[in-house]
Amino acid sequence: MKFYHGTTIDKWKQIQFEGILFGEHKSYRYTYLTPDIEMAKKYGDVLLEVDYTPGSKKDNYGYNPPEGQECWQFSVFEPIELNRVRVIK
Repeated sequence: MKFYHGTTIDKWKQIQFEGILFGEHKSYRYTYLTPDIEMAKKYGDVLLEVDYTPGSKKDNYGYNPPEGQECWQFSVFEPIELNRVRVIK
C-alpha cells in the first residue's frame, strides 16, 4: 500500500545517513505515515511515498475506525528500509 510521510530537508538528510526511515522521539522510535498526501505535505518540504503493508502488529493502523471516521495518520514501530521509500517532492 502507498502511504506518505512529510519531513524537512535536514531530517531527510539524517534519514539517508542512517539508511532507514525510523523517527526519533523522546522515549522510543516510530514513524508517522498517512494515506492522505495533503496531510503529509503539512509536515515539511520533502514528501515521501512509502510502500508499507499495515497490520504487522508493529503499527497502530486503524482497520476498523468508528463510523464516519478514518485513519488519517498512524505510527509504525519498526524501521522502514529506504528501498520502500521514494521522494515525490
